[in-house]
Amino acid sequence: MSRSSPTTGAKSSGFTLLELLVVLVLAAITVTVVGGGAQAFMDRARYHQAIRNISSQLGQARALCIQEGKTVVVAYQPETRQLTIDGRLRVDVPASLSVAWDPVERAAKADPVLGQPIFVFNPEGGARGGQFSVSREGQGVVFRVNWLLGTLEQAALVAGS
Repeated sequence: MSRSSPTTGAKSSGFTLLELLVVLVLAAITVTVVGGGAQAFMDRARYHQAIRNISSQLGQARALCIQEGKTVVVAYQPETRQLTIDGRLRVDVPASLSVAWDPVERAAKADPVLGQPIFVFNPEGGARGGQFSVSREGQGVVFRVNWLLGTLEQAALVAGS
């Protein structure tokens, strides 16, 4: 009869503790890298969605003005981070984005319900207003209105402006 010693016997199946630790460390690194990328992707998506929402709602404000034949005021409420259109439509601006605005008139006092007027669309086609900008990590968009045509202008925000 031959007996096998522990060193010369059949190899046991399974993983060593070291092999399991290596796999767990690699999995943790993968999750960290992918998780960070996913967060950055979600922030970018929120930024682009906010820009689309603001642009769409400002276009609707001008259309509402022409359709109803009355002046429509677009205001911003910094406390709630909402853009209000004629006191009815509201656009939420995510907290992760930076917002800057110039009101229609510097001396104009903000209405506690509607906010500070930024743009005023007139039914005859013109408009007056300051500007409204939204940015994220140095890139952004500034919205202005053409006073003569009443159209909405959207431009890239230049760093430092």
